[in-house]
Parts: sequence; structure tokens; C-alpha cells
Amino acid sequence: MGREKRGKQTLRKKMMVVMLISAMSSILAVVIVSYMTIRMIRNDSIQESMQIYLEQITRETDSAYYDMISIVNQMSPSGLIGNVVESYLSAEDNFDKYTGQKSLREELVKLGYVNTKLLGVTYYDLEEQSELIRNINVRNLDQVYQTIPNVTENIGNTIQAMHSSCLGIRERPVISVKRRVSFSNRQKLDIYAEIEPDMSVAERLNKENWKYTYMELDENGIVQYSNNPAIIRGQQLLSKLPEKEEYAVTSQEGYKVMVYRSEIGYANAIALQENTYQKEMNMWRLKLLVIILVSFCVFSGSVIYLYRLICKFQEQLLQIGGGSLQMVKQEYGIKEFDDLMHEVEKMKDQIRNLIDNVVEKEKNIQRIEYEKLLFQINPHFLLNTLNSIQWMARMSHQDNITEFVQRLKKLLSYNLGKEGMQTTLRTEIDIVKEYIALQQMRYDFVIEMNVEEGSYLEQPTVRMLLQPLVENAIQYGLGKDEKITMRIFEDNRRGLAAITIADSGNGLTIEEINQINAPFDYNLQKMQNGNRGIGLRYVKAMLDSFYEGQTNLFVNCKKGHGTKITILIPVQEELRDKAKVTDTGIE
Repeated sequence: MGREKRGKQTLRKKMMVVMLISAMSSILAVVIVSYMTIRMIRNDSIQESMQIYLEQITRETDSAYYDMISIVNQMSPSGLIGNVVESYLSAEDNFDKYTGQKSLREELVKLGYVNTKLLGVTYYDLEEQSELIRNINVRNLDQVYQTIPNVTENIGNTIQAMHSSCLGIRERPVISVKRRVSFSNRQKLDIYAEIEPDMSVAERLNKENWKYTYMELDENGIVQYSNNPAIIRGQQLLSKLPEKEEYAVTSQEGYKVMVYRSEIGYANAIALQENTYQKEMNMWRLKLLVIILVSFCVFSGSVIYLYRLICKFQEQLLQIGGGSLQMVKQEYGIKEFDDLMHEVEKMKDQIRNLIDNVVEKEKNIQRIEYEKLLFQINPHFLLNTLNSIQWMARMSHQDNITEFVQRLKKLLSYNLGKEGMQTTLRTEIDIVKEYIALQQMRYDFVIEMNVEEGSYLEQPTVRMLLQPLVENAIQYGLGKDEKITMRIFEDNRRGLAAITIADSGNGLTIEEINQINAPFDYNLQKMQNGNRGIGLRYVKAMLDSFYEGQTNLFVNCKKGHGTKITILIPVQEELRDKAKVTDTGIE
């Protein structure tokens, strides 16, 4: 009751709810999986980009450090340039010192030609606190170089962190290597070289143009150089550096930091702001949201499109319900809907045909009622007149007339419905006997009637079942033998009552058979012309209507050998004689 009060849901609502739940469940699952996948892919992509960038920086700084170590080795006492320095320091007269200084200056200048990245190189005299050869660089070296933080040691060479240039333009960031040596005269000198590493390749690899900050760490994980204002020099970034040529990732002061340890022993690090990282993730989220919205719009559009098609189909059905059966030719471009609408059009055509048939039947019924009025004389007047005739015949002692009128009254009362609307097979047999008796008073013919007694004779049946058939047989089928044979029996095995009426006439022509098989129609003109088949067609039509198509009427004839009518009527279950099984067949 509660459900009825709430009312039924519309197809639109149900379809929208089901499709929306299905779509949203699918979209939610796709979103979760896609977000996790994209986050993982994007995270890996960011880390991969940072790795490539950091590896390229380390490759450049390693190359610069190795170049400076090679130069410093040449300038050591055992190197080629070191031999020139040895000659210069051991010279006693001024000319030898001059030529030695000139030769040393030339060798130092040649180093810049060989390595174009080299910003400057020099010897620093620790005792004199000045350069051994002055004015070969943009600026002369001072003691500041001794305060530059170291990142590692390599075979007697001190690898220094990135810093401002000491020999060139001060603003330029450089890396340097120094080495303390002693020559034969026991004079101690510091060899110092610096190079500006080429970062252009690494910058070209930064296709996303992310703003990386650079840091250089010593072997203890302490920052010795940083251009990041949040991570200052002297801060320990990692308690333990990764193995050589390995990576480590950490977060520090709102930055995502990646550290890569060089094969020399020091470590380079780059940092990317977390908000930059999150911005990239937010961009991916936005793209995913746009995709979801577009998918939802497409889904909604599809639902609306399908719903409109269903609405058009509903409109067609409402028009049919309202009585509009006009042909509508419309293509939707979808096979299933086009097939469905084609079936609807076929249904409309069938409905039109049914309506036409019903209208025609109504016309026939009206025509029948009209013709019944034409052919019916007032029953009261007719029966009263027959009563008068019967009384007059009895008074005149005319027994044959009295009997004739008595039988005629009974027959007319039955035919005019005075004996009740319900009839049985037994009553039909009794009435046809009366009719035969009347006809035998008029015609000289023999009728052989064989009726098997049984409860099946109480089977309800149509009025005027047998009389039209017997009338046809008397009127057209007496022949030379002037004999009619009539049999009525029960076929218990099949649950049927069988009726056969055979005459001895000349049979039927093809035209007459076609008239019998034609649909029954009350046509006054045909009846007046003596259409022989009208009685048979009437019986056939009444049987089909009363028994709803469960009866059979057969016409067997051969020209010159008479006609035989066979009728098979279903017997109700309770009227069948179940104790008897007959083997009687139909001839």
C-alpha cells in the first residue's frame, strides 16, 4: 500500500538513476586508479627529470675538477711546468731569473689556451704572501682562497666547493683545486686553479623550466655551497651520504632535495620547492577533472539523446492510444530504434485492419438485425393465428391438419426463441425430428436417423444447427433414391460428438463449393436468389463463434454420388462417457 501511495517511478527517473550510479561508480573507480597512477607516474617523472639534471651538473663539475687536477699535477715539482718553476727558483743572477720568469709566464698562459674553461691558475708564495708570478690573471690572488670550504681530498689535491672567483670577475661562480708543494730550495708554494663549470647543457635539459637551487656537500653531508636562501652553508643535509654514483631524496625547509654523490667523493644536490611539485600535481588533477567533466557531459548528452528517442517512441504510443493511427516515416539512425518504430508502424497497420474488421462486423450485425426485422412476423400474432387454425381443424375433426399445425407451432416457437436461448444437442435433435415430420407430410422421401444415446447429448450447442443442413439435403439432395441418412454418435476417445448428414443427390459443383467456403454474410439479394450454400455457411459461422474455432465442418461430395456433411463438436469433460471407449469411426 505504501508503495502504491508513493507512485511508480518514471522510465526517465529509473534510467537516469541506474545509468548515473553505473557511470559514477565507473568514473570514481577510474579517477582513483588514474589519480594513483598519474601521481606515481608524475612523481617518477619529476624525480627522473631531477636525476637527469643533477647527473648532468655532476658530470660537468667532475670534468672541471679532473681538468684542474691534471693542471695542478703538471704544475707540481714532478710536472713539466714544475720543472720550469724549479729552474726559475734556482736561478742566481738576474738574467737567469728574468728568462726563467718569462718561460714560466708563457707556460701558465699556454694552459689557458689548452683548456678554454680555465679562468685562472697561479702559484702562491706562502712566505711572501703573494703570487710567485703576478699579473697573469684578471685579479691577483690574495689569502681569501685559503678560506674557501673544502669538499674532499684527492691524491694530495684539495677539492674546493663552488665560490666566487678569486682570479677573475668576482661575481662569477667557479670551482677550484689547490695543492701545497715544496721545491728543492724548500720554498713552499700553493698551486691554485679555478674553472667556471658549463651549466648550459643541464639548463637545456630542464625543459619544464623548473627553478632548481644548487648545493654542494662535503663527504660528511654538510652543505659547503648553496644558492638556496632556505638551506645555508654549514647545515647538515644528510647524516650519511649515499654510495658513490647513487641518489638520495629528502625534504628540507619546504623543498624536495635530491642528492647525487660523485665518484670523486663529494656530492651535488638540487632542490625544488614543494609548491612547484604540488603545482605540477595540481595541473594533472585539473586535467583529470576536465577529462571527467567532458566524459560526464558526453554521458549526459548520450542519456538525453536516448531519452528523447524513448520520448518520441512514447509519443507514438500515446498517439496510438488516442486513436491517431497515421503512418509516420521517421529514421533515427539507430538500428534498434528504427526496427522498433517499424514494428510500431506494423502494429498501427494491424490495429487499423482490426478496427476496419470490427466496423464491418458492426455493419453486418446492424444489417442482420434489420433483415431479421424484415423476415420476422409478429410472433404473438402468428402463434395466435396458428392456435385459431388448430382449433378450427380440431372442431372439423381434421386430425392431419391439427397435427401439422401443432408441429409447426412447436418449430416456430423454437426458431423464434420462445423455448429459451440456451439449447442442447438433444433439443436440436428433437426439433429437427419435428421439422422432418412436417417435410414428410409435404414430400415423399425416406430418412434414416441413427442417434446414439448418451450424456453427450446434453452438450450445449447453437440454435438452428441441424435444420438448415437437413433443409439443404431435402431441397437439393433427394435424388432418385429420395433418401437421407443422418447419424449422431460420441467419439469418446477424442472427446467429440460427431454428426453426419448424407444425401443421394447429384453432389456439388465447384461454384457451389466456393459459395460454401465463402465468409457468411446476410445478403437479402443472395437469399432471394436461392443461394444453396447460405445454410451451410450460417452453420459454419455459428459453430466457429460458439465454440471459438474448436469445431470442424467437412463437406465430402462427388458429382453424381451425393453430398455428405460431417460436423465434429467438442464435448465438455463432465458430459463424456468415461466408462465407454468407442471404436466407431467417421465414414
